[in-house]
Amino acid sequence: MLQIKVSVLVNKVNSFLSSHVKLDQALVSGELSNVKYINGHCYFDLKDDQGQLSCTLWKSNAAKLGFTLEDGMAVLVHGKLTVYEKRGQLQLSVDHVQRDGIGALAIELEKRRQYFEKLGYFDAAIKKPKPKEINHIGVVTGRTTAALQDVLKTVRNRWPMLRVHLFEAPVQGVDAPPKIVKALQLADQAGLDAILLVRGGGSFEDRFCFNDPAIVEALHAMKTYTVTGIGHEVDSSLADFTADHYAFTPTAAAQWVTPDQYEVRQTLLSMEQQLKKSITHHFETNAQRLMYLQSNPLLANPLEFVQTRKNKMNFLSVQLLNLSHQRFTAQRSILEVNRNELEKAIRDIQNQNEKRVQTLHNRLFLHSPLSEVHMQKTRLMALDQNMVRSCQYVQSRAQAKLESYQQLMDSLNPRQVLKRGYSIVTLKGQPIKQAGDLIINDQIEIQFGHGKASASVISIDQEKKTRKKKSTTSENGSH
Repeated sequence: MLQIKVSVLVNKVNSFLSSHVKLDQALVSGELSNVKYINGHCYFDLKDDQGQLSCTLWKSNAAKLGFTLEDGMAVLVHGKLTVYEKRGQLQLSVDHVQRDGIGALAIELEKRRQYFEKLGYFDAAIKKPKPKEINHIGVVTGRTTAALQDVLKTVRNRWPMLRVHLFEAPVQGVDAPPKIVKALQLADQAGLDAILLVRGGGSFEDRFCFNDPAIVEALHAMKTYTVTGIGHEVDSSLADFTADHYAFTPTAAAQWVTPDQYEVRQTLLSMEQQLKKSITHHFETNAQRLMYLQSNPLLANPLEFVQTRKNKMNFLSVQLLNLSHQRFTAQRSILEVNRNELEKAIRDIQNQNEKRVQTLHNRLFLHSPLSEVHMQKTRLMALDQNMVRSCQYVQSRAQAKLESYQQLMDSLNPRQVLKRGYSIVTLKGQPIKQAGDLIINDQIEIQFGHGKASASVISIDQEKKTRKKKSTTSENGSH
């Protein structure tokens, strides 16, 4: 019996396919599944309801498509049928792909997506907020799935004190949706902080169970915060759109509900250092403040400080009265000048308007047609009204400005200062600025905000000695 190597047999098959199976003028139709892009090359399965064929689209041809291949897409492909020697697998080396509508599963998925989107199941406004503390979670997935191991590994590495409870359910197949719904309902009744619905990667058909309407309804009715992590980053399902948070992978879902223990520890250490610095700074600041207060001479003799402030206040009060009087006089002068200028401006405007009216009247008189006369007369009346309004406007503004200056003068009037509790002391009509200007038994007058009073000096503070000396000197001079 003749012996032949596998590679020789595969070559013979390839030669047979090249010579007997001509696809130059044929397009193969089917639905895409298990689409993967690796280093620019695209690998996928082309199938229909009765058959399936592995296909390879090399990078140079993939770059020419102008669109990205996706699971469920119905296409027409052109290529060469070969056998992959290393695996002995029949495959189609594709050099061209064109769209051929949408696959049956993709059509059904789009119908369901539009239906639930109209119901508002995907709206961000109805999503539950992430709990501030997550200490106990439930995981809905298969017991032997890689997704469960990814979640447990992530929890151990990031937050090992988190309690995890498994609600077992198959994650693919026709019996998966009702069991997933039951597991979700059990988890929702367990009083958990969050529930994770996860599964690893797989074909579009394997993951299609997560587009089941029953699962969407169950997720929508959940009272517990839900997170999905189904497939890889490029995969999505109706369950992802309905859940409160959509993570791309099971690992990302576990990361979402767990803080990083090392980051938390570093944060606590940083907060501890900040607290120590803050306490140290607080003590140092208060210690310096205490030393300052102890060395402050004002605290040693507060009465002297109060008396100094009182004397300064009296001095400033007298200065304020003098300044108010000066400003009042200056403002009155300015107001008078402005009034004169305003009256002159009004007169000038009136004269100008009168001249303009006269000019218009003369021009009107020169036109003989009665219609022209009537039109010009009407225009003259309008101008006259405008002049009157202008004068009234100027007069009203002048009156407002005059009232403003009057209010300013009233506010600067010394009598207004006296009404606030201050008084003016005079001796023989002259204002007294300091106590040293008085002697015992001087008859003084005190001007208040309302009325005045006479008084006799019966005592003078420590500055009276100076006054007495002056008095004694004057008496000696008289002798």
